[in-house]
Amino acid sequence: MGMAVLGEAQRQRRRSVYEFLDATRPARGQALRWCETAREMRRVDGDMKEARLLLRGALCCVKDYASVYRTWIAMEKEGGGVGVARWLFEEWGAVCSKDGSLRSEEDGATADAYGDYWCAYLAFELGHGDARRARAVAARAVRACPRDASLRDTVELRLREDEQERQRRRRRPGLLRGARKWLVDDLRACFSSMGEQRSTSGCLPLFSRPPRGYRRLVTDGDESP
Repeated sequence: MGMAVLGEAQRQRRRSVYEFLDATRPARGQALRWCETAREMRRVDGDMKEARLLLRGALCCVKDYASVYRTWIAMEKEGGGVGVARWLFEEWGAVCSKDGSLRSEEDGATADAYGDYWCAYLAFELGHGDARRARAVAARAVRACPRDASLRDTVELRLREDEQERQRRRRRPGLLRGARKWLVDDLRACFSSMGEQRSTSGCLPLFSRPPRGYRRLVTDGDESP
């Protein structure tokens, strides 16, 4: 595969971004350069083999390891490697737990970066795992950051929203199945009462109102959850 060709405007924007990061957040600028190179390597090679080696090397060299883990996890998910991504989250968490700048042993307070990690892990499980995994990560997050009220509120909100969405998804098929059954039952009753008249075109004009099942189908099938 050929290398991606950037226009002059794109190159200039990229240079501006890196110059800004070098001046304000040099550790992040360095990490993003590694990440960009890894993405380009995967694009050229067509797989993650060499890119993984490069990202592993980046983790040994950069201070902003969170940016490297985020990029690596995103790349694995893009390739369908959910299991590898989950393993990387666990490794990232182990690094965070050992990082003295993220935790205070005196009062148990934690830095925002540690809370961000748990929010990212929870979002991953909500999108790629199941309710059991998501609840387990949420419980671990609260235990790891007991004094972080913002994290606790975020975790509770995300779990509540996910459960509401799961309930809506479960309810929709049941409503439609029930409405269809009622419609069929009503039509069968109609045909039975009309004796020999079997055609729908001859039956429907005699209704003084739509069949009960039809009305329920239209109402519940189109109802917003």
